[in-house]
Amino acid sequence: DFIDVNKGDSYYVAIKYLKDQGIINGYDDNTFKAENRINRAEALKMITLTTGVFTEAEIEAMPTPDTKPFSDTPLDHWYTKYVKASVDEGIINGYPDNTFRAGNKINLAETLKILFESYDDIDYSNTENHLHVDTPLGDWLTKYTAYASERGIINIYSNNTVNPSQEMTRGYMAEILYRTIKSRTEGYHFGKATFYGAALHGNGTASGETFDMNAMTAAHKELPFGTIVRVTNLANGESVDVKINDRGPYGYGRVID
Repeated sequence: DFIDVNKGDSYYVAIKYLKDQGIINGYDDNTFKAENRINRAEALKMITLTTGVFTEAEIEAMPTPDTKPFSDTPLDHWYTKYVKASVDEGIINGYPDNTFRAGNKINLAETLKILFESYDDIDYSNTENHLHVDTPLGDWLTKYTAYASERGIINIYSNNTVNPSQEMTRGYMAEILYRTIKSRTEGYHFGKATFYGAALHGNGTASGETFDMNAMTAAHKELPFGTIVRVTNLANGESVDVKINDRGPYGYGRVID
């Protein structure tokens, strides 16, 4: 629906879904600008509408706050009601100098903290099983990255990093919000799907079947053999159904072969 978001683009499915749900809007020229960095005010609005803590109509119906939620949030700015409502819900607490810094770019770790603090039912007990090179045990952000990693909500790179300090683009923000919704409401699992073909054609599989590169089969680390899995390409929304008959893959971030 945006003139710069086309089928085949990395975040196509996520952006289209969030637009259809009324969670995101584009610019006046009907572009989305997926590669643009997103600031803290924009991110807060997108996150809170995604999690359903409050609706856009509820925000619009709120009276203008009597006092500024933070020293740098003017009462007449569009985002101040979102900030005030989020403070009241305990979702954000700002910086130690009582600023919110709405125009600052937001990074991945900050995004995950605001996103997951918007829910009251998240279990962070599996942290130790989802550590990455750049998210050590004991760091304030690790419980958030670990939960996101467990659900496949964030990208896990081939060197087992997630780059928590990266500034968020509008596209990656849309992807994370889409994955969060679908993993929580429909049990979707996300990650890299890879393909092994001619080099292994005719070899055995963990199930005992012979690998046929032209058959609709797949490898997964845990699912029982014979399970039918639907794999969807998030760049175009197209899906394929495959039968699990092998084990793997084992590279970081990869969930199915």
